[in-house]
Amino acid sequence: MKIFDLTRGHYSNIFDPYDGTYASHVEHMAHFSSKFLSLFKGHQEIDVVALLNNIPVFLVESSMAQEYVAVPGCECLVRVPEDNYLSPMDEFDIDKWLNSKNNGKDDPYERPQLEFTITDLLGVYIFSTDKDVIPRRIFIWMDKIVNYAKDKTKYKDANTVSKNACALFDFVFYHEMAHALMDVELYGVHPSPIFSYFDDYPYRFYEEAFANGIALDILMDKNLRAFPQQTFIKDFVKNQGDGYSYGWDIYRHYVRNLDQWMGMKVLFNYEVALLLRDMWKHKPFMDNFIETVGHDKWIAVKDHFDKWGIMELPYLKMVAGFEKYDFLWSFDENGLCMVRLDQEYGYLYGYINEQGGEQIPVEYEDIYSFENGITIAKKNGCYGAIGLKNQPVIPFNLPYEEVRGFRNGRAPVKNSEGKWGMIDTEGKEVVLCTKDRPFRPLLDKDSIIKKE
Repeated sequence: MKIFDLTRGHYSNIFDPYDGTYASHVEHMAHFSSKFLSLFKGHQEIDVVALLNNIPVFLVESSMAQEYVAVPGCECLVRVPEDNYLSPMDEFDIDKWLNSKNNGKDDPYERPQLEFTITDLLGVYIFSTDKDVIPRRIFIWMDKIVNYAKDKTKYKDANTVSKNACALFDFVFYHEMAHALMDVELYGVHPSPIFSYFDDYPYRFYEEAFANGIALDILMDKNLRAFPQQTFIKDFVKNQGDGYSYGWDIYRHYVRNLDQWMGMKVLFNYEVALLLRDMWKHKPFMDNFIETVGHDKWIAVKDHFDKWGIMELPYLKMVAGFEKYDFLWSFDENGLCMVRLDQEYGYLYGYINEQGGEQIPVEYEDIYSFENGITIAKKNGCYGAIGLKNQPVIPFNLPYEEVRGFRNGRAPVKNSEGKWGMIDTEGKEVVLCTKDRPFRPLLDKDSIIKKE
């Protein structure tokens, strides 16, 4: 980890450069982006810990703003940014914001080279799309941390102030590292260029909420030194304003949805803007709108009507079922993916193939996974079995109230008296319906009681 104290040790009482917990907890932080990587990078190996540890952290003072300061141990200078705080927008109107978007989408690979600065109250994360000597960097204003701790500590004894300052430094450090973690371009994934921290308040709102949530998730571990100061840190977060303050809720319930937020940054278009508008009004934190489907470079995407389709990456090409299915599962070894349509009085199931077509029409009231090319299904209230091409294998006239999926060529069945037995792949009852509970899915064939 690269931490450079440009204050020349003026704040050594609140930061220990030899404290190994920072590196270990950055390693813990990296796990938050693992699902995002599985969605957008597939099986490509990416060392997130190394990427984060390679970002230099500069400890500075407000008086250094706009100065070029020599970096200890490096033959380079770094310009300290302004410490201005980007305040939230007044009277933000989510519908007006939505109307400012359109259905067009620029090519992120063709956007101009820019520098982005995400400025918070006590720190800043900067990343540049240009060929910068230090393309990503973090600055933390040590004097502002100390002054805040002095001002907000209820009892002004030096020991408590110092402990609160230490805890606040840790919080700011992990908050800024969380911004780096959410920098999707760090992993070689290009986000939509029409969605930005500066121009889109929802971006700022969720970005800061998740940055705070991630920092809190790390700090509120009882083994860390910040834990005795959790009330101080909680008050700090709760009084930061929109977005920031919602980090407390994210820390407690929603950090696991970070992959959804990062996915929105990549896929942002008018449809995603509609989703954000709906989330904004109902205040959920990132309901699932992207999922894996067990197929490299394909992901499931949900629209604002809660309908799912499948998208091919990296070209963002819709493959199947967009704005149609209410739920879908993963592709199996047969190249089929189970899908569901929600009806007024129940569900209908079927399977789509890797070309996006419905290989098994979505017309079955129940259906199971295929085993050796056949599966149990239910249609018009009756059970039977079908093959991979939707051909009938067992007629839909099995005399049972319930039939479950095949395992080892046997399917549990329940008769009208509520007793369980088993049938084979021809529909013959090979285990008498005498049991009060269904048989275990995996069964030793030698133990089957043959029906006379």
